[in-house]
Parts: sequence; structure tokens; C-alpha cells
Amino acid sequence: MLKPVAGVLLLGMWACYLSYLFMGMSPWPATALAWSAALLLGPRLDHAARRQCTILYGTAFLLLLFCWLNGVHFSARQLFLPNLDMVALFTGVSTLNLATSALAENAQSNWRGWKGLFSSLLGVSFLGAVINMSVLFVVGDRLAVNGTLERRQVIILNRVYCAAAFWSPFFIAMAVALIYAPGMQFSRILPFGLLAALGAMLITTWDVWRRGIADFEGYPLSIQTLRLPVLLSLAVLLGKWWWPALTITGIIAFMAPLISVLLMPKKQMTTALKRQVTERFPAMGSQVVLFLGAGLLAAGIHGLTQIWSPEALFARIAHYGVLEAAVVTLVILLVAYLGVHPIIMISSLAPLLWHLHPDPSLLGMTFLFAWGLSTGATPLSGANLALIACYRVKAWNMLIWNLGYAVKQWLWLTALYALYIWCYL
Repeated sequence: MLKPVAGVLLLGMWACYLSYLFMGMSPWPATALAWSAALLLGPRLDHAARRQCTILYGTAFLLLLFCWLNGVHFSARQLFLPNLDMVALFTGVSTLNLATSALAENAQSNWRGWKGLFSSLLGVSFLGAVINMSVLFVVGDRLAVNGTLERRQVIILNRVYCAAAFWSPFFIAMAVALIYAPGMQFSRILPFGLLAALGAMLITTWDVWRRGIADFEGYPLSIQTLRLPVLLSLAVLLGKWWWPALTITGIIAFMAPLISVLLMPKKQMTTALKRQVTERFPAMGSQVVLFLGAGLLAAGIHGLTQIWSPEALFARIAHYGVLEAAVVTLVILLVAYLGVHPIIMISSLAPLLWHLHPDPSLLGMTFLFAWGLSTGATPLSGANLALIACYRVKAWNMLIWNLGYAVKQWLWLTALYALYIWCYL
């Protein structure tokens, strides 16, 4: 009985969040509704998800307590507002099933073998570059069998989608790089970003081939299957042009339900919408609880950076070249395994590197490459948490499956740093 109530709370949270974005309303009503839904849904998660959330929240509370005992003070905004945008995004994109279920009735079967592999690589990369994380659900819902994805499908989704951060201007990573590497030239880093993404695709292709390609099922690129993601991409482009100050996350949270209602069958529409609120929204319980908890953990880690500074690690560096760029990328990657988001490390490290007077485009490329690699390879990134929560992927498996990729891709990124210096410096 409480699950439908949680669904109504999430619907209210989504509406209040949009009011916050478009009308300047306070974010606290949306925040209160999101946490209320999490409190209702948390005890009703399955055993595996509940254990994962217990570890996450336990770690976050211990870290927050440690920081507080060492004199760090946290505001309510720092504790409860992080990742509210992600919860609103999940609520919005969960409505895509209203459209995808209708398209699936007359859809062709998934493409198999090499054809399915290449169509998945291209679809996830270029659609994800525009519609961001929602591509995980568009493609994942299409490929999932009994709500789960197999290993080869998971590594394509998480690696190739996150690799779009190497070059896509629609990722928040690009905005962060422009802020913390003033003077970065997009035209300079674009070819290297595309080469970095190509490297991720080739490594992933090799891994899929090693595990067998003949029976692989991939996302079919056809007019019918592309109608939804292409419409969503156009809506994002239009929304970004119309509301340039809004994030891609906010635009998708607004546009996805509108497009879903437009494409869904009009027969028994009221029944389908009611089922969406009372059944589908509560089914996102693990995502809601996980991401709100991840926000608490991020607050604790940010507090930890106020106690300990990595400045001593960089005190002896007098030049910023290939080695330094590779080391910065590696540091951000390793710390990301602990759950530290790249934006925290970038904002902490950038001021320590500015005194070296690095080439702005090389520094910005370092931040973009570190972001795309760490979010794709580590199990606690937003994209991987989404796959873990939505498609029953174990966090441990996500870690093991991507260790080899992390090493190979880091070496490829290091080679690209050398190539950039050879071309421009």
C-alpha cells in the first residue's frame, strides 16, 4: 500500500523540481518529497539492493561524523540537495517505457553478431553524446531480458556512453573543463577527444569478441528504434537553445515525459499513466535511495578535502607535460574508485596546477579524459550506479569487468597527450 504513496511523492518531487528550474521556486519541497519517498521505499528493496544501500549510507555517515569531529561543518543544502537532479532525471526518463513498450509491439528483433555490436557502439556513443544518461535506459530497456543485461551489453553501455565525455559539448564535463582550464580551445581538443572515444570502442570491441560475438544481441539502428532517441535529441538541442542556462539533466527530465506521452498509445492512456505512477515510479526505489545516499557520501568526501589537501603531492612539479597529465588522470581515476566524483578532484587539483602555466587545452583535455575514464571504469559513478540499480548488475562485477579497460584506456590517453604535445607544443 505504501508503494503507490511513494509513487505519488516522486511525481510531486518531479513537478516541484521543474518548478524550481523554470519558475525559481525553492528546491526544498522537491528535496523533502524525494527523501520521503526514499524513506518509504528503502526498507522494501530486495536483499542485494538493501545491503548495498546499507554499506553506502554507513560509509557516508561515518565519513560525515569524522569530518564533523575534525571541525568541518555541513549545511543542509550540502547534505540533502546533491543528486536531486538525478532523481528527477530518473523519474522523467522512467516514463520512456510508455513509448518504448508501444514501439516494441511491432519492432524488429535485436541485431546479432558484428552488426549488433557496431550498431550498439555507434548508437550509444552518438545518441549518448546528446541525450546523456537517458541513452542508458533507451538502449538498456530494449536489450534487457527479465530486467537484466549481460556482461557484454553492460560494458558497451557504461564504457562507450562515458567515453562521449571525452568530446561532447553537451556533457557537464565540458563545462567543468572550460571553467578549470581557462583558455581551452574546443577545436583543438575535439580530434583528440574523438580518438579517445574510438580507443574506448576498440578496447570494448576486443573484450566483446573475446567472450563471443556470434550470439551477441545489440541495439538495432532502424527508423523505428531511432524515432524515440532522435526526438529526444532534437528536444534537448531545442531546449538548450531556448533555455541555455539549464543543464542537460534538467531539460531531459522535462522533455522525456512530454515525448513519451506524445508517442504512447492513446487507448487506455489513463490506465497506463496511473500504472506509471503507482507501479513504475516505486520500482525506481533502488535508484532513488542509492543516488540520495551517494550525495551524502559526496558531501563527506568534500569535507575530507577540507581536512587533508593533496597540495604536497604536487609541490615538486615544475612543468606540465605528458607525464604530469598522465599522473593527474591516474590520480583522479584511483580516487574515483573510492566514490569521489571527478568534479571534486578537478576543482581541488586545478588551482594546484595553474602555477605551472600549463597549455590550457592540454589541461582541459586532461580533465575531460580523466572524467570519461573514471566514470566509465569505476562502479560508483552515476552512470554505473544507474546500471547497477536498474539492471541488477553487481557492483563487484562492474569493478572487475572494467579493470583491464581502465589500464588500457589510460595508456591510450597517455599516448594522446604525447600526440597533442607533438602537434601543438
